[in-house]
This record gives sequence, structure tokens and C-alpha cells, in this order.
Amino acid sequence: MSIVYSGGLWTVFLLAAVSCGYVWALNGPRRMYKIIGFVAALVIVASQFLPEAHVFRVRVTEGLHWWLWAIIIGAPVLAYALLVRRIKRKVDAKHES
Repeated sequence: MSIVYSGGLWTVFLLAAVSCGYVWALNGPRRMYKIIGFVAALVIVASQFLPEAHVFRVRVTEGLHWWLWAIIIGAPVLAYALLVRRIKRKVDAKHES
């Protein structure tokens, strides 16, 4: 179990991905993907109720901090890309007519 605990957020993602792979390989219903995602999110939230010194909680928190910074850095880049794409569509629409 210590290997699972030390993986943290990446362990949750890996287990969810493997589970989705099994659903895909066995032609399972589409709602199973949503259920797996919900269970993974529930495990992440539930891990924060573990004692503060618990290895799994610490690893999940570290992983969440990494994703928070990635979103903070990536959000303006994505917003700019979407803005440029919208402007390009408008310009292309004016030139076509």
C-alpha cells in the first residue's frame, strides 16, 4: 500500500486511466467514464480528510498545487489563443462575402 500512497495524484489518474481503458476494451457503457471520473474526484476530495501527516494526503496536495500553477499560467495563454481564433474567423467571414 505504501507504493499507492506515495504516488498521490498521479496514482489516482493512473488508476482512472486504466479503468477507462478496461471500459473501452470491454465496450462498456459511456456513462462508466463519467462514473470513473466522479469516483476519482471523490477520492481526491476524500484524501484531504486524512490526517495531515498522511503520505497520500501530502502527495495529493502537492499534485494539486502543481495543477493550480499550471492552470494559472495556462489560462491567459488559452484565452489569448481563443481571442485570436475568434478574430481570425471574423476576418475570414468578411473576406468570403
